[in-house]
Amino acid sequence: MAKLRAGNTYDVIFPTAEYVQRLVQQEQLLRIPRDKLENIEYVYRYFDDPWYDPDSAHSVPYSLYVTGIGYRADLIDNMTGSWDDLANEQAAGRIYLLDDYQEALAAGNLRNGFDMNTTNPDELEQTREWLTSLKPLLRGFSVDTITNMSSGNAWIHHLWNGDIINIRYRVDDPDAYQFQKVARDGFPVGSDAFAIPVNARHPGTALLFIDFMLDPKNAARNVEWNGYPMPNRGQEEAFAELAKGDPNIVVTVEDLERGDQFANLSQSERELWTDTFLEVKAG
Repeated sequence: MAKLRAGNTYDVIFPTAEYVQRLVQQEQLLRIPRDKLENIEYVYRYFDDPWYDPDSAHSVPYSLYVTGIGYRADLIDNMTGSWDDLANEQAAGRIYLLDDYQEALAAGNLRNGFDMNTTNPDELEQTREWLTSLKPLLRGFSVDTITNMSSGNAWIHHLWNGDIINIRYRVDDPDAYQFQKVARDGFPVGSDAFAIPVNARHPGTALLFIDFMLDPKNAARNVEWNGYPMPNRGQEEAFAELAKGDPNIVVTVEDLERGDQFANLSQSERELWTDTFLEVKAG
């Protein structure tokens, strides 16, 4: 957002759903002529009229993700299915929390039984207290999930489902690295999108690229490369092969429909969230 406001130019960007909504509200995205996308027919019908972009006028879905906990199944034997597993003493000193204010507060809010997107100051204070209580057991805050896990620095890591697939590419014993959807408390789920900024220099080429990526054979190749499912038909077999043996990695449109998605908070609400997370890190 800051780079776009500063005048940087990009032909294609990949915002998450709530950022699509914000960019649309700020008139930062071009309308996408869906009739020019030959492969749009492969996109799941859920995205014909998503909550963040009515009629998908300014975006095309790119990928699906779920946030959970990655762990070393060869070293940890007492995972409970709760966000409290981020305080598992078996992994003391080898636990990482995502260095992401949304994901960190979401985990705490869900663990405490609050609405994931709560902006109630009293509830956020309780979430801050819980996150701060984790710090004696943490090795740190990081989004370098793949390196942290594959190097052995982390035995438990707050991360995204596709990270586990990419971690498994790097290690000798892939089955030792498992993903936990936090079913007991709830978990964030969401989607990324293709979008074309209003100042794109090559919007026609951007449209061709998006259509190319939606082609089933190219979607399958992309899934094999980045480890995340794309929300269009033709890539399911490729992703199923990657997720074989660990159904928790799978994320579907049904997960989007029943799961917790990040809301597009107002500026003051985002500041409340970011300030809360800064207090956690500084406390």
